[in-house]
Amino acid sequence: MTRELLKPLLLLAAAVCCARGGASAQEPCRLERSVAPDYGGVMLGMTAAELARMFPGSEELQRAPAAGAGDASKPFVASLGMLELGIRRDQFGDAGELALTFLAGRLQRIDVRYRRVAPWRDVAEFSAHASKRLAVPADAWGPAASDDAKQSRALDCRGFSVVVRVDRDGPSTLSIVDTMAADAPAPAAASPAPPPPPSKRRPRGRGRRP
Repeated sequence: MTRELLKPLLLLAAAVCCARGGASAQEPCRLERSVAPDYGGVMLGMTAAELARMFPGSEELQRAPAAGAGDASKPFVASLGMLELGIRRDQFGDAGELALTFLAGRLQRIDVRYRRVAPWRDVAEFSAHASKRLAVPADAWGPAASDDAKQSRALDCRGFSVVVRVDRDGPSTLSIVDTMAADAPAPAAASPAPPPPPSKRRPRGRGRRP
């Protein structure tokens, strides 16, 4: 094979490889809600009672409404600090706060806020860390967004999302969100029974003819 013929073939092969690499980098996350990742054993869909057994020192979890009780459309947020998280130091030793948002009595959002300066330099390194920590695809993250206050990046899967955020003058946060629960319409609350109509009896001794 002559050199003149070999050169175009090599260029074509390189172009095909680059095209495949670009396509794989934009591959969407195909993970389902049923396999959404946990963080230290905390999983979407858990009840406050289940989490209270994991973190017995949390008074806020003790006050959380039970599944199916209260206003299903109103979220309840429980915040766990270093004192409550200390019981599970192996899983939450790097976290300063854990914010748990319940909807209809089930865990709909997990926010892990880190208490010290994070080792990652930017949101790209943070998302790479999150992929390893949560075992989610590293090549399915969306583009980074930034402004003067923060950088953020999201991984949207089928029924849940993972979001990483780096605040320039504050903590960094990793969030796991149940998007199916957020988008689903809340069940209508039972309406109270209407009050009985007022009595229309005519008072005695009036309006009678002698």
